[in-house]
This record gives sequence, C-alpha cells and structure tokens, in this order.
Amino acid sequence: MRDDLLPVLACPVCAEPLVRVDGGQVGCATGHRFDEAKQGHLTLLPAKRRALTADTPEMVDARIRFLGRGHYAPVERALAAVVAATEAPGVVLDVGSGPGTYLAHVLDADGPDETASDATAPDGRPDSPPAGAVTARLGVALDLSAVAIRRAARVHPRAGAVVGDVTERLPVVDDAAAVVLDVFAPRNQREYARVLHPAGVLAVVTPRTGHLAELAEATIAVDPEKERRLRDSLEPTFALRSSEDLTWTMDLSAADVHDVVHMGPSHHHVDPGRVFAPTTVTAAVTVSTWTVAGPPTC
Repeated sequence: MRDDLLPVLACPVCAEPLVRVDGGQVGCATGHRFDEAKQGHLTLLPAKRRALTADTPEMVDARIRFLGRGHYAPVERALAAVVAATEAPGVVLDVGSGPGTYLAHVLDADGPDETASDATAPDGRPDSPPAGAVTARLGVALDLSAVAIRRAARVHPRAGAVVGDVTERLPVVDDAAAVVLDVFAPRNQREYARVLHPAGVLAVVTPRTGHLAELAEATIAVDPEKERRLRDSLEPTFALRSSEDLTWTMDLSAADVHDVVHMGPSHHHVDPGRVFAPTTVTAAVTVSTWTVAGPPTC
C-alpha cells in the first residue's frame, strides 16, 4: 500500500486515519493495528465480517479476461470522462471494484504518474509541487472479495486496494473522494455522501433492460424497475446530475460468452460444464452521475 494513500483510509474499529507504524504494519492513533498482505493490500473489515466471501477465483479470472479484451470499452471511456471533468480534490474510490479494471483505466486516462514533488521545505516537509507540475489522482479499489483485491493491489501504480464491505461503514475518511465509482455494485447512500468531497461526483453504472438479452437463458435478467430502485437507493441524499444510455453490440467468441456469463452472479447458477457458442450480444447500460444534495439519510 502506498504511504500517501494511508491518510485517506480509516480504521474499521474507531474510524481514525491510518499511518505506517513499526514492524511494517499500519495503524491508527488509538492503537489498532493491521497487517499489510504480501500482495500490498489491506483488510479493513470489522471482525464480525471476516468470515464472509464474495467473488470466487473463477469469477475474478473470467472478469479479468473479458474486460481485458475491451468489450466494455464504452463504459471505461464514459467513466474516464467523468473523472477528467471533476475538479474536486481527492482520490478516485472504486466501490465494489472487483480486480480494479475500471479504476486502472480511469487512472491511466487521468494523467502521468507524477503524484508528488521531490522538493522539500526548510523544515524537512514535502514542498509544494513546482509551477507547471502535473499531479495525477490516486485511486482506491474496495471490494469484499479478497481474491479480487489481491489482483487490484497490483493493477496500477497509483492505486491501493482494500478488502471492505460496501454495506458497512466504508474504511475511508470523510470528504476523501473526488469521485466514487459504483459499477454494477451495491450502493450505500449514507456512506457515499460521507466520503465524497462536497464538490465530488458519484458515478453509477447500471444495466438496462435488454443488457445481454441474447444470453437470457444463462444470465440473470435485469429488473425492469432498476431505474426506480437506483433513484430510491440514492435520493434524497443525492441529486441526479446527468444520465447517459450506452448501447453497443459485441461479437463474442465462445470463450467470451463463457467469461461474461461466469464473471457475475450468474456464475453460481450455470452448469460449469456447459459449452457456449459464439454469438453477437447487445450491451445496454446507463452511466449516471450524482452530487450530494443534502445530509445523509438514516
């Protein structure tokens, strides 16, 4: 984990910011300590949640293969545009990140890997970056799946990775995020409002009716009430700023079809020995952006 990301992260026990402490651990001023995994990520879950599991290794591998072939490039471009247009200070927080593919893409699009100046002030503290220097954003991938986060920990040099639970208090300090990404993930209205900078943006990607329709027998159907449920999950704390429907076709090989079926919840309901045929598939999603409209609701 990058040391410059630690102050953004919060202790899951007392919510105090984290720092590097003796022995290679990280911890808070209250005295709670957490080991850094050899892959570089942190597990910041309340003890009662440590037994839970999420995406399996097979799901994570399928997602990495499928997204790595560029099939969801329109979503990647849309999210990169949101991050590029956001002027608020802070990190990009990808909640329900999986292996961090979308986070890596927006960080790549954001700018070069120049995050701090080597200059120091007379008192030994880091000095301000020189005039004209480019400071690219840092990112944090957060997911309940330790399998996914082990991959996300190495997905980009400006990213850190954390095992955390979106349904609980996020292990992130207040106002730390310029952008929160929620791509096909559960939502936590109260926590998103807390961790977002007041000028920050929440970007949500949801499937629309017709998404992967050609694979209906092997995938979970999109709820026709999805848009209403999205609004219910965010309003009145958040106000809708923009909404864009993206529709495109994907010419998928048999391997592609296997991976898109197995990279999500459908994985648990499909015969692992099923053989798929190549086909053309429709993708239909909505990319919406939201701003904080008021105090978080209970």
